[in-house]
Amino acid sequence: MSVYKSRRKDASAQFIADARELRRMTARAVKRFPSSYRYIVTNGLLEMAREIVVNAVKGNAVYLHKDLPQGDFDLRHRYLKMAEVTADAYLEEITFAFSLVDDGNNFFKSKAEYQKVFSGLTSQGNTVLKRLRKVIDSDKDRWRRYKKEKAEATPKPPSKATGGEQHTPPPPPWPPNA
Repeated sequence: MSVYKSRRKDASAQFIADARELRRMTARAVKRFPSSYRYIVTNGLLEMAREIVVNAVKGNAVYLHKDLPQGDFDLRHRYLKMAEVTADAYLEEITFAFSLVDDGNNFFKSKAEYQKVFSGLTSQGNTVLKRLRKVIDSDKDRWRRYKKEKAEATPKPPSKATGGEQHTPPPPPWPPNA
C-alpha cells in the first residue's frame, strides 16, 4: 500500500542512517582538500562524523522500554547527547572549513562547486542534529511516562493524615500460658 510522502513518518532509527550519510558525504568532500589541510580541517571533520555515527549506534543499542533500569536509560541518553553535541561541533567545523576555502580556494573548480559541497554537508549535518534532538526529546517523554505509569501502578500505603491508620493487634504474651 502506498502512502503519500507528506503522510509518511520517519523510521525510528532514521537518525543513524542520516549520520552514516553525513559520514559518507564528509569522506567524499575531504578527498578534494589538499594534504596541507589534513591536520587543520579534514582529520577533525572525519573524526567528528565518525563519532556521531558511533555514539548514535551505541545509544540506539540500548532499547528503551518500561522495565529498563535507570542506569541503562542514563547510558542511552548519554550516548545520544554525545552524538548531538558532536553534530553541533561538526557544523561549526564546517563553517570554519568553508571560511578557509572561501578565502583562498585553489582545489575546487569553481565557487559554485564548493558552495554546493558545503551546502550539502551543512544541510545533512542539520538534519542529523534535528533528528537526534527529536529522538532525545521523545526518549525523555517516554521515560517520564513509563515512570509515571509505574508509580501509579505501585500501591501506596495509606497515610496517617487521611485517617488510614491500620490497627495492629498487640503481640501475644510470652511465654504463652499453657
